[in-house]
Amino acid sequence: MEGFDFVHGETVRFRDVDAMGHVNNAVFLTYLEEARIAYLLPFGADVSNMILARVEIDFRAPLRSGDRLEIGVRPAGVGTKSFQLEYEVRSGSTLAAQAKTVLVSFDYETGNAVEVPQTWREALAA
Repeated sequence: MEGFDFVHGETVRFRDVDAMGHVNNAVFLTYLEEARIAYLLPFGADVSNMILARVEIDFRAPLRSGDRLEIGVRPAGVGTKSFQLEYEVRSGSTLAAQAKTVLVSFDYETGNAVEVPQTWREALAA
């Protein structure tokens, strides 16, 4: 997938499809989540210590049951306590969606946002 060093694969499940015969918009959040976790785990990010603070999705084309998906993930910026990721969801040559997320590094014991760990920062900048 052009412009994305990391690509996660998914297949549209029957349960993902709504009465109109295409993937329900809300299901795209699950596709992004699965791709995000697969992207972050290899560099040691503890996905239980982050909060999804913002999602922006532009829907471009419908997806249907059985479609094989490629979800590209790439870093788009790193702040002190948060970072941004960009995504593309494709089925073959069809661009189905483009998305951006903001994730906040979070300490659940204190209930506060904390600095993005240096190891995450380095991996996101690479």
